This record gives sequence, structure tokens and C-alpha cells, in this order.
Amino acid sequence: MKPIIITEESIKGYGYLLSESKKDPILNNDHFKYISDVYKLIVDGEMTVGILIGRKREMVLKNLERHKETVEILVQLENDSVVFFAKQNDQRESIKDIKAFYFNSGQAVVLNKGTWHWGPFPIAKPECKTLIVFKKGTSQNDCDIRDLEEGIKIE
Repeated sequence: MKPIIITEESIKGYGYLLSESKKDPILNNDHFKYISDVYKLIVDGEMTVGILIGRKREMVLKNLERHKETVEILVQLENDSVVFFAKQNDQRESIKDIKAFYFNSGQAVVLNKGTWHWGPFPIAKPECKTLIVFKKGTSQNDCDIRDLEEGIKIE
């Protein structure tokens, strides 16, 4: 599978690209430019912030996970990677619409509730660093992991 570039259009149905392109800044001076309300996050309870270090490995997707009750925010902090997303699908027998995306350093996305995903595959460096934000307890209480029948190789 060949990765595609994450854009506001290409990620529709999987999540939302956090971008300044849709809003005018509420502050714009010599020191700061601030664009407010790029995304409105609604959660019931505490949020948790974690750091995921993706390590260089065989470029084959073998698993996907989803969180049915919460959105997940991913911010690529260091080094470019490839990530996989698949649309929400409640049918246990299949996961459809799997796409590979280039996830470049500095990009941020909000995954829709139920979007299938897996940790990033670093491209050029031995590791990449991703900031992960979701509702506290998501990893323990709202994490459905699925093995794929066939691995998907990144071209």
C-alpha cells in the first residue's frame, strides 16, 4: 500500500486535520499569531497525555486498534512516519477502508471515535515521537485490538 499525504480532504471519514487554514486569527502581531477554536473537544472526565515512541521495524501493518467511546488526538512531535487509519466499522468480520498516510513532524489529527489505527512507522530515522491525547482510562477500558488476516506492506 502506498501512503498518501494527510490533508483536510484525504482524512475525511477517519478524523480531522488540525489546521490553521479554516479560521482567521483572533490575535496577530509581531510576537504571536493565535487561531482559536480549531477543534472543539468534548469529553466527559479527565484527559491524559502520553508520548509514543515508534521504532523502526518491518513496514507491515499486522494489527489495528480503536476506541469506540473517545476521540484520540495525535501530534507528530519528531520525525516523519506512516500511519494507518480505517473507518469505523462495527462488523466484527472485516475492517474496511484502510489507508496509509504520511504523518509529518508538526502535523496533528483528531481521530473520530471508532477509527481504527496503529502506532506510527518511522520513515527515515530509527524512531519517531508522537504525542497522544485521549480520555483517561482509554487504554485499559476502551481499546479493541484486532489482528489482520493479511499484513499490509508499505511501499
